[in-house]
Amino acid sequence: MNHSADIQTLQTAFQEFILGQRDAASMHVHLAVTPGLGHDARLDIYYQAYRLRLRDTLSEAYGKTHSYLGDALFYRACAAYIDAHPSTYRNLRWFGEQFAALLRQQFAEHPQVAELAQFEWALGCAFDAPDHAILKLTDLGNISDWETVGLRTSSSLQFIDIHSNSVAIWLALNEDHTPPEPVITEQAFTWVVWRKQLQSHFRSLPGEEAEALRQLGQGQRFADVCECVAESNPEIENNIGAWLQNWVVDEMLVDAITV
Repeated sequence: MNHSADIQTLQTAFQEFILGQRDAASMHVHLAVTPGLGHDARLDIYYQAYRLRLRDTLSEAYGKTHSYLGDALFYRACAAYIDAHPSTYRNLRWFGEQFAALLRQQFAEHPQVAELAQFEWALGCAFDAPDHAILKLTDLGNISDWETVGLRTSSSLQFIDIHSNSVAIWLALNEDHTPPEPVITEQAFTWVVWRKQLQSHFRSLPGEEAEALRQLGQGQRFADVCECVAESNPEIENNIGAWLQNWVVDEMLVDAITV
């Protein structure tokens, strides 16, 4: 008898059952008869425990979204997500990566729900982003050729285009206040999320500033970004110096490189 093969077969069968790929009856042959709970009841403990752990993981990642929806709607969305996205991660921190996309489908008539979840996920990703050095204002004085320099953005930096007041909803929930009524706009507003001094930060950006920062993050030279700003709106060309100072002070930039 190959005990290793028997154990592997049992483990595979049990995993398939937990994931809903095998019915409980097919597992009865592997269970001993014991007093008390029957086969199905005992199996159900493990079946439900797996889903409860994944549901708890989603609630930890999307606490404000949970509060906003309430238990019934949030748990229903969790169940749909768990069925549609079986966990493939060794670290459950990343299990909820596609949850906002599911909410966008389930609550299509209430876009603030998915955008609230998207914002929460971005805050978590900013906090967990890799550590790196931060560009300082004094480093700018060491740049000898501004025509060829590129400025790398923080790995924690993320852009979110939002059509609702989901950030205001998050702020209210974060203070244990009643969230405002949803407001949906045709035009999207750009919010940037990043980590500064070990905390996640966020603020809205005007369209031109957001685009300039995006271009830097895509590896374009600073001089080319300035030229693009000047071409799109000459009236704000002088603003980019103030933008650059704010980006450095806010720890959005990490390095100056030759491009």
